[in-house]
Amino acid sequence: KAIPDDKKIAAIAAKIMQLPGIAYEVVCIGPKRYNELYTEFGNLNRLLAWGHARVIAALHEKVPSCTRALSDQFANEWVLKTALGKRRVPVQLEQRTKAESDVAVAAASILARVRFVKWMQDTAAAAGCDMPLGCAAHVTKAARAFVDKHGQDRLCDVAKLHFKTTAKVLQ
Repeated sequence: KAIPDDKKIAAIAAKIMQLPGIAYEVVCIGPKRYNELYTEFGNLNRLLAWGHARVIAALHEKVPSCTRALSDQFANEWVLKTALGKRRVPVQLEQRTKAESDVAVAAASILARVRFVKWMQDTAAAAGCDMPLGCAAHVTKAARAFVDKHGQDRLCDVAKLHFKTTAKVLQ
């Protein structure tokens, strides 16, 4: 969050992935699947917990000797504990606000950001449209251009449908 330059983040991510003995996992949920999961879970925090639990479980498989996990606390702590419990991962989970102050959580955030930015760039190139990030007026304008070019039915492939920006685009 403290590094606004995506090129700098990509350079740091490359160094992280080359560290000897590093284990990492990135779960990429594109908008189409995200929208399905959001409908299924009915709650953003439960969806986030599902994704975090997938990552923790995958990392535990890679490094079973690791018995602890740290996560940013994005909801009541039982939400992630419940999701992790469903996967039966034997780790001691610690959750705290501002967990990115820990180097492992900061590294995870960097790897996730790089994957997200790459997905956005690839999707924009495939769609032949600009896809800026955020919720400003230029984002709404770009999303309307996408709808004009590809149709409203394809918006679910590139946008989170429950966001206010999507509602503005569809008005």
